[in-house]
Amino acid sequence: MEEDLKKVYERYEKKTARSKECYAKATRLLCGGIGGSAPTYDPYPVFVQKGEGSKITDVDGNQYIDFNLCWGVLFVGHQHPKLMEGLREQLTRGTMFGLPQEETLDAAKALAQRFPIEKLRFVNSGSEATMYAVRLARSYTRKPKIIKIEGAYHGVSDYLHVSKRPSLGEAGPRTHPSSIAYGSGITEGTVRDTLVAPFNDIDTMERIMREHEGEVAAVIVEPVMMNSGVIPPAKGYLEALRRLTEEFNIVFIFDEVKTGVKLAPGGATEYFHVKPDLVCLAKAIGGGLPLGACGGKEEIMNGIDHEGLFGTFSANPLSIRACKITLTEILTKGEYKKAEILGNDLMKGYREIIADTKLSAVVQGINAIGGVLFTQGAVQNYRDWTRTDKAKWRKYWLAMFNEGIIPMAYGPEEEWLISVQHSKEDIEHHLEAFKVVAPSLS
Repeated sequence: MEEDLKKVYERYEKKTARSKECYAKATRLLCGGIGGSAPTYDPYPVFVQKGEGSKITDVDGNQYIDFNLCWGVLFVGHQHPKLMEGLREQLTRGTMFGLPQEETLDAAKALAQRFPIEKLRFVNSGSEATMYAVRLARSYTRKPKIIKIEGAYHGVSDYLHVSKRPSLGEAGPRTHPSSIAYGSGITEGTVRDTLVAPFNDIDTMERIMREHEGEVAAVIVEPVMMNSGVIPPAKGYLEALRRLTEEFNIVFIFDEVKTGVKLAPGGATEYFHVKPDLVCLAKAIGGGLPLGACGGKEEIMNGIDHEGLFGTFSANPLSIRACKITLTEILTKGEYKKAEILGNDLMKGYREIIADTKLSAVVQGINAIGGVLFTQGAVQNYRDWTRTDKAKWRKYWLAMFNEGIIPMAYGPEEEWLISVQHSKEDIEHHLEAFKVVAPSLS
């Protein structure tokens, strides 16, 4: 394995010499050698020159079929013609005003048609959307605690940056998980107010609610858990969560930053037919520009101005224009069907190759979103994910990269995405690359 990995590294470095130079310079000024959104990984990340359609080109001139798509932001693909035309026109009007514009209402209506939203507030990112949701839930219920899922990532606010990647040694018993700060800058009081439950375990969730009855303001959950691969909810799990939150008078928050407008026009809310009190959106709704939203029941959202939740760059005209075009002109029913077919073809092809090579791996996903996990048996929660082979995944990712495929976002906890600009040929190239790489992983 080590000798094979060395050869993978050597090939990677040979074809990305210019990126290596850029990274060496970047580390002198930028933390981790990155601007903020790209991961640092060994031996170094490639530097991108441009993206177009389903592909990106790096500074060395190498072209890759992109299944990362900026962690799911680019469901529309790179430089979608309709978006580029609309953004060029908006630039002639202005980029920031500091006053309302009519098009913001158009974008809000487009979201409200897809999700159970009575009122919403636009923000700049998923982190802001989830931060707003938790703050609003506490304001509405006058309760201090929240419950999040062990291993789930909801952005970088202190009270959600808890038990993101706990080691099994510190995480406590499976049915009584410990709340563990992710990093050293989070206070003990914040950690105490963030309770943790395993995904797909409704009994533990109910026990926590009963033990802390009258104290819990909100339950926040990704309806399909990401950041531990792609973990669909067990049958009846989301429905049971909805019933419990109503019974205990707890605000039910869907973090649809990764699933929103991708699993279906109305995201996981539509796909699973479960209605939360608040929904958090970002990534794909902006068509590649920075945009998020927090919305839901009017009686809860009405507290937003009282809480002083504003942002200078929120609902900026370029992002709003991109959102409106994305939701009303690009993400049509036909495009969803196409992405679903291509996504299922990719997962089916992976499973066939895994079976042929007798590789210890599973493929999990829904429609355009999926990923491969190097383990035996289905992954149903974070603790299952911790048993996956991370070293094998890293070799897989770099080896696929060398074949001209960015197979998914970097990290064994991440996933792939099919954009509306991907083609059947792109899927075939992806699978041909995996046929080359898979035997070296067995």
